[in-house]
Formats: sequence, C-alpha cells, structure tokens
Amino acid sequence: MKHLLFGLVILILNMTTGYAQESYTIKMTLKIEGLPPEYAAFGEQDMVNYMKGDLYKNETSSMMGSSSTCFDGKILTSISEQMDTKTGYTATKEELEAAKAKEGQEKPKIEYTNETKKIAGYECTKAIMTSVSADGKENKVTVWVTEKIKSSAAKGRRSGGRGMQMDFGDLKGYPLQIETSQNQNGNEMKVTITAIEVSTSPLEDSFFTINTEGYTMMSYQQMMENMKKMRRGGE
Repeated sequence: MKHLLFGLVILILNMTTGYAQESYTIKMTLKIEGLPPEYAAFGEQDMVNYMKGDLYKNETSSMMGSSSTCFDGKILTSISEQMDTKTGYTATKEELEAAKAKEGQEKPKIEYTNETKKIAGYECTKAIMTSVSADGKENKVTVWVTEKIKSSAAKGRRSGGRGMQMDFGDLKGYPLQIETSQNQNGNEMKVTITAIEVSTSPLEDSFFTINTEGYTMMSYQQMMENMKKMRRGGE
C-alpha cells in the first residue's frame, strides 16, 4: 500500500512540475475507492498546487497527515508528517532528470476524444493515455485537459512504485481531472484527482519555500533505497 501512496505523491509532482508563465493556485480533491479498511483515512485528500515560472509548490492533507513539496528550479524539497513522524528528502534537478532518463520508456499514446466538460470553470477535453510499464503491463489513464492553463506540467515524467507510473508525454495543456485504476495486492482501486478551483492571483517567489526544521531529512538516493526495501518487504 505504501507503494500506491508514494506513487500518488509522484503523480502530484507530475501535475505540478510545470513551467507556467503566470501564477496559478489550483485546489484539488483526491479520492481513492477500494482501499482496505486500515487505509480508509487516505481515501479522501485535499491538494493545492501552486505554480509560477519554474517554481512550484504542492500541499496535500488527509486525516492521516500532511505533506508539502517545493521546487525552486534547482532543488526539490519534500516533507511529510504522519502519525507524529516527520520525514523528508531533497533531490537536485540533475538527480530527477537522471531518474527520468533511466526509466527509458516510450511516451504514452494519447487519443483525444470529442467529449468536453467544464471543470473549475475551464472547458476541458477528454483524452485517453495508454502506456506500458516496465513490467510490460498496459496502463490506461483518462485525463480531462485544458489548454487555457499555459503550463508544460504535462511534460513531466516520473515513476512511483509498483503499478503507479505516470507519464504525461506530449499531452496538450494541463489536466484538471485524472482518473486511473491501480491493482495493489489483489485490490482494485480507482484514483480520481479533480480540480475544484483555479486562481491566477500573483504569488511571490518567497512563497515557494518549505521549512524543514524538526524533520528527519534524507537524500534522494536514501529515499529511493528505502522504497526498494519496502517493495522487497512486500509492504
């Protein structure tokens, strides 16, 4: 299950590692259907994505805790607080790009449909993205995308644990809703991320910082090693 939760964090990064030309504050909800009872508190989460130029910040909260991630163009800083445990990690832009290149997977195929609907006041078009994971499994993701938000966020590419890989490839515009299903240890779970409000009010550069005082911080390499140990342990 931790694989899925980590994957959701990476998914959030994909949505926010954009280079918007103006400031955006995007409030979103994240819902997971089909979670085991012991993880039900993670089923509903609130998210806020902030973007300005090559700066971004994400804040996520649920009944189980909160997390914040910030990128200043050079360093990514991520912290998380769950059950009185405060941890975090940092990663350089070069480390993130190297991890992206190491995946070596083809960009997803994108099929745009004629279906449209309004999300948070923006006209969005439905698209189906099909990709193949490292283990050869085909993954389909439904996105509702708008070209009115000028950001290259969809260009990001990350992977986040077994079965939770996301690559927006050459998607045109910014996704204001994402729908996907994940199978974790025999449990079929549906993940839906939906924007509920978009603001273009200016954001100061100083806003894009995170206070790591009181958190046990680790390097990107240490964080990835911890994830490998969890996968081997079957958690």
